Amino acid sequence: MDKRANIYSSRPDSYFAGDMLDDTENNQTNLVYGGKWRLHRRITLQQHSAVGSQAVRGYRTFQGNESRILARDILEKNNFVSAIERYACSVAAIIGWGRRIRDTEDDLARLALSFVQTGASLTTPAQHLAESYQWMCKLPRWIYPLPSALWEDGQKLLKYFYALTVEGSQFPEDNFSKRLMNEQLELKLSPKEIASLTGNLIGGGVDTTTTTIVVFIFAMCAFPRVQKKAQEEIDRVLADKPGPPTWDDEESLPYCRALLTEIFRWRSAIALGGPPHAPTQDDIYNGMLIPAGTTIVGNLWAIHRNPRDYPNPDELRPERFLDEAERRPNPSKRGIFTFGWGRRVCSGQPLAEQGVWFTIVELLWAFRMRSVDDREMTNR
Repeated sequence: MDKRANIYSSRPDSYFAGDMLDDTENNQTNLVYGGKWRLHRRITLQQHSAVGSQAVRGYRTFQGNESRILARDILEKNNFVSAIERYACSVAAIIGWGRRIRDTEDDLARLALSFVQTGASLTTPAQHLAESYQWMCKLPRWIYPLPSALWEDGQKLLKYFYALTVEGSQFPEDNFSKRLMNEQLELKLSPKEIASLTGNLIGGGVDTTTTTIVVFIFAMCAFPRVQKKAQEEIDRVLADKPGPPTWDDEESLPYCRALLTEIFRWRSAIALGGPPHAPTQDDIYNGMLIPAGTTIVGNLWAIHRNPRDYPNPDELRPERFLDEAERRPNPSKRGIFTFGWGRRVCSGQPLAEQGVWFTIVELLWAFRMRSVDDREMTNR
């Protein structure tokens, strides 16, 4: 999927997560490789730059502010997971529609959290028999109501996100909705495509960001040596400077940067590397025929636990991305495959890396994370 990306960049048929939600022809995630997919990719990364490298530089101020609010919420409230969910929803909402999320009772936050839970269920392999036996979807609704319910929910979601985008485009603050609606006619984008482009900020970022930050907190409790070393680096760099680290300190915090990469490797938010790929033509690999359209899944859990590439893989060791003596040759420039492969690598990678960096250094600066009663934790 990486070395042969020229032919492994399409998608297989996805009945539940695609057809039943009316997303197969509208959503960049499910689009087959071709002209429409390239247009959507260009919109998110270059042309209107919702999550591209250039755009995310302009998000640093509010990402830093949201990270500080997260630290405050963790300190004042008795539900750190809810605080993290609010943070992830708020970042996506500011980028997409120019609005902050105050708490998880916000209508958009509640819909977003419900949306990602449904999406996780629909994309779990072997979760629904009808994904393999599609004739089941022709059964009467009173026998098998799921397909009809999914279609209706999908239509409601598309209408909701389109209305939200129209509303966001009228806000005075610059946001993705405003830029997208200004170019809708020129780019010949349908309302469903518009809705999917903005809705993907929720679908692609909320659950994965929340999971990664929860994993980080767990890792700091399980590996106090790593936490202590990262905090010592922050204390040394900040010295007498007031407040938490800012992006100006990023280059001076190499251990924290390596820790971020190691967190992505150690417990990736998506164990199977995201949506499956499909070859656009027949291919021969190791003497085996892979027909066009075959579902290809990357077992990210196994890849990131290959002891040849990552010695002692269950140990959290930021040094493996820091010390030249520990580095291993890796097809990925970053040394990990958390964000996917080839031409379908996650569009939001720059945004996620920057946002999670702000969060982990904020939490390291603000707290000492430990288990209840300082009991020893297992890392499994």
